[in-house]
Amino acid sequence: MNRKELQGLSLLTVVVVFLWFLPDIYRIVRPVKPDPDFALREEEIHRFLARQSQVTNINSSSVNSKLEPEYFPFNPNELTVDEARRLGLSDYQIRMIHNYVAKGGRFYTKDDFTKIYAINEQDFIRLSPYINLKERNDRKESAFKPTTGESNYIQPVAQFLIELNATDSLELQELRGIGPVFASRIIRFRDLIGGFYTNSQLLEVYGMDEERFRNIQDNIYADSTKVNKININTVSYQELSKHPYVSAKKANAIVQYRNQHGNYLQDSELLNIEIINEEFLRKIVPYLSFTDD
Repeated sequence: MNRKELQGLSLLTVVVVFLWFLPDIYRIVRPVKPDPDFALREEEIHRFLARQSQVTNINSSSVNSKLEPEYFPFNPNELTVDEARRLGLSDYQIRMIHNYVAKGGRFYTKDDFTKIYAINEQDFIRLSPYINLKERNDRKESAFKPTTGESNYIQPVAQFLIELNATDSLELQELRGIGPVFASRIIRFRDLIGGFYTNSQLLEVYGMDEERFRNIQDNIYADSTKVNKININTVSYQELSKHPYVSAKKANAIVQYRNQHGNYLQDSELLNIEIINEEFLRKIVPYLSFTDD
């Protein structure tokens, strides 16, 4: 190296050394003052972390110290939240059971408990010995009982019956498979059509299937004399079209035919209307009267 190159290298070395120690020199010349706000924030952070650590420890302790399930006879149709928790069921499983019952579902056998998909096989195995499905219908008696003084003679006891046009939603809930939801639907449908003339009309209630109907058909009947009649010779189009069995088109045709040909004397005259068939006639006739009043 020549003289100038050595001088340049020396200067560069001095600059590098100066820059290296510059932060330390700056702190000596102008010491950093403590920031009180930062100290407060730092203290809050430490307190927050301490609380989180405490909560974690408490949760861990509660999980480790969780009591074993308490077993006792229970009816899943009447299971309370407290009882379900004592049996070791989770809140999710409890909610599924209560939703099933609230929608009209019932448990009739132990195996029905498996209808709740939240109940796994292990839960069913441990709980099934304690399921006690007692009879809820206080009115339902044994099918047979001995006559007084004749212990060897068995006298049949009449099965309880419910008349569909005079019952209420509470009484309907005594029927197998009928909960509050279905009972309300039956009452609303009955009021809408003007009463039942046959118990098979229950199959027209939303959600009613053949299996549920077969379970209750021996305990229900319909008194057709309690059906609300519509006077076909005086009813207006607006009133007639409100009946669930009568479409607006059929109601208009029935009233127009009456206006053109006079009062109806018998139900068969309705078949003179082109859009009226025998199937519709059989369905609507129990709700019609043919008087001139």
